[in-house]
Amino acid sequence: MTETIAVHQKSETESLFRKRSFLFIWAITICSSFSIAIFQFSQSWYVVKTLDKEASLGIVFIAANVPRILFMAIGGVLADRVSRTKILFFANFLRTFLLVGLLIMLATGHLSLLSFIIFGLFFGALDAFVWPANGSLLPNVVDQSQLTRANSVIQTTQQSSLILGPMIGGLLVASSGGYMLSFGVPAVMLLLSAILAYMLNIPATMSSSTAKPGMWLSIKEGIDVVRQSAFLKALFLSTIFLNVFVIGPLMMGLPIFVKNVLNGSALDFSFIEGAMAIGMLISSVIIGILNIKKRRGLMVTVSLFAMNIFFFLFSQSSTLYACMLTIFFIGITFPATNIPLISAVQSSVDKKLLGRLMGLLTMASMGLAPLSLAATSMLISYGFSIENIMSGGALSLIVVNLLIMWKLPALRKME
Repeated sequence: MTETIAVHQKSETESLFRKRSFLFIWAITICSSFSIAIFQFSQSWYVVKTLDKEASLGIVFIAANVPRILFMAIGGVLADRVSRTKILFFANFLRTFLLVGLLIMLATGHLSLLSFIIFGLFFGALDAFVWPANGSLLPNVVDQSQLTRANSVIQTTQQSSLILGPMIGGLLVASSGGYMLSFGVPAVMLLLSAILAYMLNIPATMSSSTAKPGMWLSIKEGIDVVRQSAFLKALFLSTIFLNVFVIGPLMMGLPIFVKNVLNGSALDFSFIEGAMAIGMLISSVIIGILNIKKRRGLMVTVSLFAMNIFFFLFSQSSTLYACMLTIFFIGITFPATNIPLISAVQSSVDKKLLGRLMGLLTMASMGLAPLSLAATSMLISYGFSIENIMSGGALSLIVVNLLIMWKLPALRKME
């Protein structure tokens, strides 16, 4: 019996990697995720080191986040109306064009903070169209039985880029080519991803002859689908509160925690971030191997509670090793939550609506991140310690998840 299951899992994996369309999507993911990771590292280092504008780095990130939030719902509608691969082609080609513009300004000595802010605005707007199209593409080429494994491969690639991308960026910056190379390599990789998307050429899910409602009505249709589904409603609420109580305290609070609680250095900070990234990578690989198809809701629920518990334990830690251990387990819970949820949405939602749903889901997860960051900043300014903010966020999210389980059990019962 065990041998039969092992053979079946092996054949599923082989059939997945024999699919030309999936291999193209994987190659597009490799090129785009590594290019963004390399560029973001190079951009941050250039602003901090070369321009000496450390305090202004946040403005660059805000400039990219605002258009993402504003245009994400529109990007989701567009992903349902036109070919998603065409969206990826045009968007990645325009991203390449923007990077070439930065290279020209770098070569002529005109690259400034304002350049990165304007670049961030345009790049963020393009992200709003790329992310829904990319997130709703897999169900067009992969069987439902393989969605969890396929999403795991994509997530593993993206997590790997977060670990290796900054390392590659650092090597490129330190090389004789310097920033010309560290900005130029991402431009080439984005151009390659655009060419691959053009070659893949998956048709639109909605026929061109189908009567299309207005943009707002299309967005409202996606919202109505969420409102009518107990599972999607619970998913959106969990996503929103997760970002409110965790994103600000965790992402903004990590360097503050290392400095104030651990009395640590930049190297200690890198160890903690690396531990979380390694946990995410290992979790993504394991989920891909297991290819879980049943009781995904139970797995997500357990992972959410485990995340909150380990986040609380992290806030109470006072040594580097304890922090690395707890944040490693936090990293494990992120893919264990995200991959089954994304797979469930992709397999349960009509493909004609999937772009809108992915756009709304991304907007829900991103939309309140600035609010969480602002709330964390305000609490710190009022004298609250970062460890108390973290523990308060973890305990609050545990209460919220219990309420969602009680009032909307569909998430827990999801298959």
